[in-house]
Amino acid sequence: MSGKDSSSSVDITSPLYLHPNEGSLIIPKKLQGTANYRAWKRSMEIALGDKRKLGFVTGAITRDESDPKKQELWDTCNNVVISWLHTSMNDTIKRSVLYNNSAREIWTNWREDSLLAMEL
Repeated sequence: MSGKDSSSSVDITSPLYLHPNEGSLIIPKKLQGTANYRAWKRSMEIALGDKRKLGFVTGAITRDESDPKKQELWDTCNNVVISWLHTSMNDTIKRSVLYNNSAREIWTNWREDSLLAMEL
């Protein structure tokens, strides 16, 4: 076996690979705010790492500006990660990040806001 899915020609070890049966992430408790932020964050890091998608929120996986096929794959994976993030947040938090364009923006913006709130 070559390690590639013949329908997409993306190496299955690539973070841009999405399995056809890729489901939702299971996080024990939705993000409610600063009170459960650290536990939620750790659960998300584990779940995203398990699916090789943690780099979408950390910024390690960037959009390739020179390859249209990789751009499309990145956009698809980014949207899936955004969906996972949204489903793991309560409605108030989800509304506050709804219009962020990347998983990285959601991760960074909410983290910064929550850390500031924790310091107050």
